[in-house]
Amino acid sequence: MFSHIAVGSDGRPGSEDAVALGAAIASATGARLSLMGAFPPSFLPVEGVTDRKTLRAEVTRTLRGQRDRLARDASIHTIVDGSPARALRHFAQRSRADLVIVGSHHASTPGHAAIGRTGRQLLYDAPFSLAVAVRGSNEPGTGLRTVGVGYDGGPEAEMALAVAAELATAAHAKLVVRRVIEDRVPVLSGEAWIALADWSHERMWEDARASGVAEAQSAVSRLNVRAEVSATVGDPGYEMRALSSAVDLVVVGSRRWGPVARLVTGGVGETLVTEASCPVLIVPRPTSSRRGRSSRRTSR
Repeated sequence: MFSHIAVGSDGRPGSEDAVALGAAIASATGARLSLMGAFPPSFLPVEGVTDRKTLRAEVTRTLRGQRDRLARDASIHTIVDGSPARALRHFAQRSRADLVIVGSHHASTPGHAAIGRTGRQLLYDAPFSLAVAVRGSNEPGTGLRTVGVGYDGGPEAEMALAVAAELATAAHAKLVVRRVIEDRVPVLSGEAWIALADWSHERMWEDARASGVAEAQSAVSRLNVRAEVSATVGDPGYEMRALSSAVDLVVVGSRRWGPVARLVTGGVGETLVTEASCPVLIVPRPTSSRRGRSSRRTSR
């Protein structure tokens, strides 16, 4: 479960969305919440402002306003750095934040989550989870009633499921587990295609769907939580994007390869952070020891 949540704020409306999401997750989990704003060194050309003290005062005033309206228990931090992403990453690592939240791109569609430059720069090789808030969701008191998670049986999915289950339990929210059976047909001979001609799309994937539901239900039972489990057939990224329209938060794991204990987004995560209908939370890859335990559990 998250113990420290860091929210990056640049004063734009999107950062208020991130603060509201951070307040909701912190309220559910009891995590410490920090609001961080970066400002450039005074020697950089900023129209009308050249003094570092003035810059810090402006950022602090903005953060205080967001805290007073959306997250009264949050602490405020200002950092001198010309790169907001670098400042946020360094702050999160120094303060041991295990979740960083950013707002959506300023040109994203209202009611959707779309990652911006700062989030994109944090999306690879970060040692913490990353969440992208929905644009225009900055009303105070917004809670989590339904948490969705994608599950495919791998160690990364096990990690995402564990995070989603703990978050749903803490928030007294409904947990929705979605298994997606990718409908990619391998290269077949002409005879094989003829044999499949009389099969409907649903019938073709019926066994795989049943097996996927059983595997996901088994994973849920190991965590001793209640959840709505289902399986669909299609492209995993787009199927999870469809799920995002039915839940308040969707959780996905990193891709299957990359450095352990780091955030390494894959195709599903990329599709979601482009345009999801709810906030998206991506968790880092599990450590090798945890991956080993997950693999042993799956092989039984």
